[in-house]
Amino acid sequence: MEIRRLQRIKGGSYTLSLPKHWVEKRKLKRGEQIAVYEEEDGTLRLYPVTTPLEKPLEVTLMLEDYQDLRALEYCILAFYIQGSNNITVVSKEIIPAEHKRRLKLLRMGLPGVEVSEERAKEISFQVLIDPAAFSLESLIEKTSIFSLNLQEDAVRSAFEKNFQLAAEVLERSKEALRHYRMTIRQVALSSLNKSIAKKVGVRNCQECVIFALIARDLNRLVYHSSSIARHVLAIEGKEIDQEILDTMADMSKVAHEMQKESIQAFLKKEVKL
Repeated sequence: MEIRRLQRIKGGSYTLSLPKHWVEKRKLKRGEQIAVYEEEDGTLRLYPVTTPLEKPLEVTLMLEDYQDLRALEYCILAFYIQGSNNITVVSKEIIPAEHKRRLKLLRMGLPGVEVSEERAKEISFQVLIDPAAFSLESLIEKTSIFSLNLQEDAVRSAFEKNFQLAAEVLERSKEALRHYRMTIRQVALSSLNKSIAKKVGVRNCQECVIFALIARDLNRLVYHSSSIARHVLAIEGKEIDQEILDTMADMSKVAHEMQKESIQAFLKKEVKL
């Protein structure tokens, strides 16, 4: 660690000389711009403007390294959630058309993913969504509203014996999973890059953990709603005691209000609520 003296110049500004080895290592010249970021603890972080602050994360996967296509699909999902912007699958041989078709279907569950390049032995996916476009609080709020609506319809499908609605709840739960993956991806990017964290409203690593836990719990609520819908479809043609239905409706109302108020408490930072 080096200690340097702060100097005051005309006009009331202050200057601090930079270490010579740091300047030379980055091949900086006189007059070049330096970006200055203030961290939460008051420390300053310096970036040469010519150096990109947000380097895209890229990964290349060899098709032959995976025992089956399902394992490869899982890894693509994992790398997306971890923040990769470019995911390329390559093979020593021509990739079968059926394999490519299945890989392309992954886009349905990954917001912002498109095929950027495709060859006989290669297929590349790119994430086109700007991380700064969605704050984590807005994603949490949207996911909560989505899960609340799913819960209402799942319980109503049982109460009304509406099997068509139950099937629709199961289908809609897939969209909620997309919200969850997008939220966890934002958390991962925030933990890797402080400039992205600032843009999406994350102040520190502790908040990253909190957002991840809330997203996980909301995803579990979506799972339970879809589970209700599956049970409703399983009892088609059978009678359910009305007292059981009434009790279930009361329980659902309480759970609905608990979730609604807990999310509002988090967003508004109201501890008493």
